[in-house]
Amino acid sequence: MDRVKALTAQAKALYENLLERWTWLAHVLRMLEWYTERRGNAYAAAISFTGILAMVPILMVSFSVGAFVLAWNPELLDTVTDAVVDAAPGELGKQLNSVIDSAIASRTTVGVIGLVTASLTGIGWMGLLRTALTEMWGGRLKTNAVIKKLYDLAMFVVLGLMFVATIGLTVVSTGPFGKQIMEFLGLEETTVGSLLLRVASILVSVAATWALFIVVLKVLPRNGLSVSAILWPALATAVIFEILKSVGGIYLRSVLSSPAGAAFGPIIGVMVFAYLASRIVLYSAAWCAADTRNEGYIIDDEMESRQPDPTPVVLAPVYEAQPQREARRLVTAAGVGALAAGLAGAAGLRRRRD
Repeated sequence: MDRVKALTAQAKALYENLLERWTWLAHVLRMLEWYTERRGNAYAAAISFTGILAMVPILMVSFSVGAFVLAWNPELLDTVTDAVVDAAPGELGKQLNSVIDSAIASRTTVGVIGLVTASLTGIGWMGLLRTALTEMWGGRLKTNAVIKKLYDLAMFVVLGLMFVATIGLTVVSTGPFGKQIMEFLGLEETTVGSLLLRVASILVSVAATWALFIVVLKVLPRNGLSVSAILWPALATAVIFEILKSVGGIYLRSVLSSPAGAAFGPIIGVMVFAYLASRIVLYSAAWCAADTRNEGYIIDDEMESRQPDPTPVVLAPVYEAQPQREARRLVTAAGVGALAAGLAGAAGLRRRRD
């Protein structure tokens, strides 16, 4: 037992020494503890589920916009219809053609319903994301309900536009647009040129994603952070996010080769991607909150009502007084005592006579 105690003490001393020497390890452990205490996994699951739910009305709006474009451009409509009929076998092409016609006919209704539901679900998703990020900094803050909803709606639109912009920059810097850029710059399509194009596209994508996460980590929490508090963690988050996108692309290419993968693979991939992306953002916020240099931004939870210490309650036995019953009991007891005394006296007289 003494040997075990000595080894335990040595291991504990070594662990504390490592924490003192490797400050990054102590920071990581504080981040993990902080993330767990602030219910990070539960928030990540809720954010991913609500985000996927919000995608449905957004797709409705996208389809409505596409239907308006096709309705205003008959030549493009004919091209799309012919392509669908040629690609789909047999009667399926005609059925898809009727679906396209129905979508164009109901484009206004679909667009209005999608826009309203997208606004509602977007406000819910943005409010949940802001609450989760604020929770990573210590707690929740009370805000005006109306102003909060309007702000969440505005931030949902802004982040949506920024996300579309980052995707657009990625698309422009790769694929046929990238080749056109190379031709415009006078670069030949060689191995070196393709490598330079690939590196440039990655740098552009990381820079755009970095700007997006600076806004997410600074603006969404309700405790008024400075850019210096989240600048480099936002860059690390952008790099990890780009790696996650690349892995997700490899996953989709691998699962789409089979019928079962084509049916369920994209759905599973989107769910996993949304959950991992939510955890990455919350881990980044927890990393910033666990930094000792950011202790001034830690907040107290204002949503939990703080009541003053209650007055101590003194418990005392309670006696129920019933005068009538007590009087009856006394009279009965007196009568029984008198009867017993009379019987005892009569018995004594008999003994004397005998």
